[in-house]
Amino acid sequence: MDQATYDRLLAKARRTIDLFTFDEFIRFWGADRPGMMALDGDDLSLTYGELEDATARVASALLAMGIKPGDRIAWFGKNATTYFTLFFGAARAGIVMVPIGWRLAEPEAAFILDNAEAKVLFLGDGFEACANTLGKRPGLTRCCTAADARKLMQEAPRIDFAPSARNDAVLQLYTSGTTGNPKGAVLSNANLFALRKAGIDNPHPYTLLQEDESILVAMPCAHIGGTGLGVMALAAGQPGVVLSEFEPTRVFDAVVNRGVTRFFIVPAALQMLLNHPDCGKTDFSRLRYILYGASPIPLELLR
Repeated sequence: MDQATYDRLLAKARRTIDLFTFDEFIRFWGADRPGMMALDGDDLSLTYGELEDATARVASALLAMGIKPGDRIAWFGKNATTYFTLFFGAARAGIVMVPIGWRLAEPEAAFILDNAEAKVLFLGDGFEACANTLGKRPGLTRCCTAADARKLMQEAPRIDFAPSARNDAVLQLYTSGTTGNPKGAVLSNANLFALRKAGIDNPHPYTLLQEDESILVAMPCAHIGGTGLGVMALAAGQPGVVLSEFEPTRVFDAVVNRGVTRFFIVPAALQMLLNHPDCGKTDFSRLRYILYGASPIPLELLR
């Protein structure tokens, strides 16, 4: 990256230096770049202008249901634009999203629902039958399908609401429970956005996204490596390409045909990409950064 590009991208990053909440970022990008793609998923695609409207309608609908700031709602399903729109909309009003891993057995998912004291459960596409199981948990006041959620995004009347503050909780992720039951880790607006500003006086080039970049969301949304990448795209005002689940050929396709320039992946999944027969035939010229984490990476894989 040459100095002129670095200076231009740093100036762009400094435009949002005073933004610390989902409501602030969504309103800012919705006004600044309403026609730019925000979320490009298997289920739905939304520009930043559309995302501002859809998330405002989600916040309004949840409040109209009697859900209050600080209450929990939950998602049981795969990655989806619908999930991120629900999460971002809830966060705008200070309502906390609890994504639950769709591979969990019913008793494990039920434990998280009960422990979080979720008021509303949203079921991803293909998980509608869970309305008769998880949807009957005693603490829930409502169970909605992804189709129900998309209808809210389009049709729920917008109302004025008080936006959440920087230290208000917005996301509750659960640990794997390897030493007992899973434990909920509560994250605030500031937890998700403030750390990205720590190096703004002298940032590393890889932290500055160029104007033609898109971020791939391929890891599960019940983990920070999934949901956090959607937040990263929003913070940068760039598109997030959302895959319902990790599958090597779909990752290759996203890089070649959907503009992806960077993604996060766990080492085991990265090894699956390298081992796949299509890897050597894929044009990775657009790809700029691969981020990894969640476990140590073998030296040979890193090389």
